[in-house]
Amino acid sequence: MAKSFNDIPGPIQAVILVAGAALLAGATFYYLVYPLKDKNDKLAADVAKLKAENDKNEAFKQQQVGYLNLIKQLEAQLETLRSIVPDEQATDEFMKSVFADGTSTGTEIRTFIPGTPVTRDYYVEMPFSVHLDGTFYNLLNFFDRLSHEQRIMSVSGLSLGAPQGGGMGNYTVMKSETVGANCVLTTYYNKPLNAPAPPQPPNNRRR
Repeated sequence: MAKSFNDIPGPIQAVILVAGAALLAGATFYYLVYPLKDKNDKLAADVAKLKAENDKNEAFKQQQVGYLNLIKQLEAQLETLRSIVPDEQATDEFMKSVFADGTSTGTEIRTFIPGTPVTRDYYVEMPFSVHLDGTFYNLLNFFDRLSHEQRIMSVSGLSLGAPQGGGMGNYTVMKSETVGANCVLTTYYNKPLNAPAPPQPPNNRRR
């Protein structure tokens, strides 16, 4: 005959209660806690992955800022180089700076004749035949100013003599002008990227 739970001896009741509680706890952990733990582990892994990507993005942003600053510095250097050796001939601007130096030093520029451009590997030389007159110190100051111009230029073939003659047109030489000078003043500009190749020498061999 079946007995009720109350008819079971106390120690057995205790064992049954403990076993039932254990089974209930196990079932609760398996069906409720374990899925939550697994989900929490996955979320923790996703957070770690996102954090790693975020750290990588932050590092990239810092590199990007560095690269942008470097680009700005290079652009500024490029602009400076273009003012020293421009991309175009810019003869008008060059002549203005030379004549301004002549005016500021009391040097008379009597002749300023452009020559034939000479193409080098990466740049073009633009020579000008120049005749000057003034005092010796005027000429010294004039050439000193040329050496401090932002645009690169060179002086060659310098010869000194009396101020009379050697220039173009009619002009009056003042008594204070004691020295005349002839020279070639050369400036430079960048060779165009699409510049034609220099002509090849003719082939004189007989066939």
